[in-house]
Amino acid sequence: MAENIKHFEDINEFWNTYLAIGAGHNGPPLLFRGVSNVAHELIPALGRPKEHMIDQSIDMIEMKMMSEFKRLSMPVLDIKPETDWEWLFLAQHYGLPTRLLDWSTNPLVALYFAVEHHDDKDGVVNYLSHLIADDYAEFDPYTADIRKGTKGILQIIALQPSQGVVVFVRPQYKDVRYLNQRSIFSCPANPVEPLAIEGMEKLVIRGEWKHELRKRLRALGVSASFIYPGISGVAQEVKTFEHHRYAQGRAKTITAMLELPPLNQL
Repeated sequence: MAENIKHFEDINEFWNTYLAIGAGHNGPPLLFRGVSNVAHELIPALGRPKEHMIDQSIDMIEMKMMSEFKRLSMPVLDIKPETDWEWLFLAQHYGLPTRLLDWSTNPLVALYFAVEHHDDKDGVVNYLSHLIADDYAEFDPYTADIRKGTKGILQIIALQPSQGVVVFVRPQYKDVRYLNQRSIFSCPANPVEPLAIEGMEKLVIRGEWKHELRKRLRALGVSASFIYPGISGVAQEVKTFEHHRYAQGRAKTITAMLELPPLNQL
């Protein structure tokens, strides 16, 4: 499937185009995913690096990781996940490689992730219009399709256009990070292959624009302390906008020393 890739001549052309996305849009929600390196494919962490994975082993790798994650995390969890989906959401939240990919319904959040790191590399925002499942219990996360044995009309209709290949689900926002990021997850049947959906757009962001775009996003209220609520996000934001200015020579400190006379002359 041919990708619809758009490049821009200057930062203001990109910015104005980006802010206008969705104006007058009618149809399924627009979903956005930002990545700091344009070379990265839409493959979930479970399937990376792709060359080290084979279809026959990926299910076993996933099963072993999730089994160990459940065993070790159960003693420290206040609320125990009850479904496969809830375990996947929890594992993804804490950085375990899963078959999920993070998306957002907020384009500014996706842009933040596209410009967050790697100023020496071009970033990218992928976006598409797609249905989202809020009531995802009927879906099997490992087949991206309706669960076997489901009765009634769900057996004969597709709830999502790419059902059986990938489904998009919205987790319950039990964590403020999910809320701020307006989190959506794509869950593919095959986590090794790059996600390819008809109608997906790809906007390339030059690396040299990233610092300026971070400043513009901060002015709109989207910064590390918003994306990552808590002290760690605050520290990251201060580091980005204060410490880095001095470390990269964009600002200088001036230390004034006052010479005082000896105490016996005061």
